[in-house]
Amino acid sequence: MGCLEEERNALLGIKAAFNSLSGSSLSSLHDDNGSNCCDWEGVVCDNTTSRVAWLYLNNTRDPDLGAWVINASLFLPLEELQVLDLSENYLSDLNGMLHLKKLKRLYLSYNYLQQIPTLYKQTSMEAQNLSSNQLEGPNLEVLDLFGNNLANDALADIARITSLKALDIGFGGFSASKLLE
Repeated sequence: MGCLEEERNALLGIKAAFNSLSGSSLSSLHDDNGSNCCDWEGVVCDNTTSRVAWLYLNNTRDPDLGAWVINASLFLPLEELQVLDLSENYLSDLNGMLHLKKLKRLYLSYNYLQQIPTLYKQTSMEAQNLSSNQLEGPNLEVLDLFGNNLANDALADIARITSLKALDIGFGGFSASKLLE
């Protein structure tokens, strides 16, 4: 069994978004007829369902292309996606809402995000690594905000995450007095 055609097409759309017209990022994702996307580099499928479960796109975008925005709707056909790694890709924003109910881990570290993207309606989110970025989630247990330069008012949003068990705000630009409040 191979991956679903709709997921294969979604991955090819994601590849196109990462590249310029003549780009070579994600070269293992190819449009050969009958090509099984579960065998593509960075794509991990569930052994039982053959659905895309993990997608590792870290450090994929050519830095010469500069900061960019990706359309979150490109990921919607990946309904069983549990892990998404978009770290080190020069992202300045995610356009739209990443509405993936099975997503448990999201990695957006070392991008150019300056505000909290509207990403979550998920109930299964466990961890996000956003060192050098920012995020929030309803059942979030681990939040890594290391190296961000967040405004002190961002602490109010973080304080609302009652499920939080671990928080890293090292080198975060917060004042100690505001943090203690």
